Amino acid sequence: MGFISATGPGHEQNKKVQTVSTESSGSALSFFFLLLYTCLVLIRPQEILPFLFGVPIIMVTTLLCLFTTLLLQRPLRWSPPQTFLMCMLPIISTSALLNGWGTKGIIESKNILISSIVPLFLFATVVSSASRQRKLMVISLIASSLMVHNGWVQQTSYDAFGWTGTQAVANELRRIVYVGIFQDPNDLGMLLVMNIPIIAYFFHRGGFLPKTTCLLLFLAFLYGVYITGSRGTVLGTAALFGFYLLLRYGGTRLIIAGIALGPVFATLISQFGGLSSGEASARSRLYAWYDGVHYLLSNPVFGIGKDNFTDWHGRAAHNSFILVAAELGTLGYTLWGGALALTVYIGYKIFKLPLERFANHPDRAVIVDEIKINTALFFSMIAYLATAFFLSRSYILLLFIFMGMAIASHYRVFKYVPELKSLMSYKVAFYCGMASWVMVFMVYFTLKVSL
Repeated sequence: MGFISATGPGHEQNKKVQTVSTESSGSALSFFFLLLYTCLVLIRPQEILPFLFGVPIIMVTTLLCLFTTLLLQRPLRWSPPQTFLMCMLPIISTSALLNGWGTKGIIESKNILISSIVPLFLFATVVSSASRQRKLMVISLIASSLMVHNGWVQQTSYDAFGWTGTQAVANELRRIVYVGIFQDPNDLGMLLVMNIPIIAYFFHRGGFLPKTTCLLLFLAFLYGVYITGSRGTVLGTAALFGFYLLLRYGGTRLIIAGIALGPVFATLISQFGGLSSGEASARSRLYAWYDGVHYLLSNPVFGIGKDNFTDWHGRAAHNSFILVAAELGTLGYTLWGGALALTVYIGYKIFKLPLERFANHPDRAVIVDEIKINTALFFSMIAYLATAFFLSRSYILLLFIFMGMAIASHYRVFKYVPELKSLMSYKVAFYCGMASWVMVFMVYFTLKVSL
């Protein structure tokens, strides 16, 4: 639970934060629809309550939120990561066309626009204050808690059904599932891991009762990660804590070495069996990664086409980075990797800000709280990167929701630390895109040696 403690002072400052309003002139109506959208996407009552079955409530809410945001919310946020992801759309279409799937590429581009880029824009723009951010974080924790409770019911019931009506995946562990986009244990586990830093934020912000609640949630989420039976999320949890210790206490050289060698260690670890698969299955994932790199080498510019990996290889890639590189080539991966790397890089720079510089600032309590929020979201993004290394989740909605909240947090911090705003540039984004190739290179090097 130490993610936030190193970034700021104690409970007395937190009380002061509660009395300070940081709301912008943004539209309250837009935020209402964004709150509703978040509930629908994460808690998913429309797939639990019978009277909501078949109602396109998410689509309607998204359109209402988009309309009110464009009409009422100011300022509108558009950052280099959003541009990079938007530029992926013609690459997806071109890649599909070159691989004989022209119309499929257009459909996939449309899906990415609607289900990824639009939500990213909404979260980056509408979450204009710390107060709004905390409300969304609470919804995420509530959704995760419901998923764990439903999983516990699945674990303890004789027929493996939870109160949502979904049944756990039948194996010796009863891998828990939820509804909608969380019917895959890997997706459910990824959300739990990404919420661990959020628990840490509220733990260090609250008094005895909030701290106790957060400790219980932390233990419950660890239990939830375990009963997903997902090796990727278990390893992602371990990597999350490892990266916290590295980034918080490591020197510059150690951090650079750790980031460069991280893919090597992760690849070597992947050779061993996990909770839901044996050693043979684990090694078959490595062969999938190896083949993915060769797909990239044989189609270096545009790749083999989005969603074609399974058709070429016969099974999932089980690595989001290799998946994008193989399917979208150097152009697509540089844009995708650049968007992620820039978001994480700015989050890291804010995380490492010395708080002593704000000792005499009149808004010190507000700034400290914003940095704590950024730290939580930064490590949520680290959690995504760690789990995505073992899972094929390159375009999952969770990524774009948390990326949008992280970008919104960056802009709020920029108001108090304006010199950091220069990092939100296309030049830095391009460098981040180039740096993101270290992941693929190190994986390929390790596979060449170990296989």
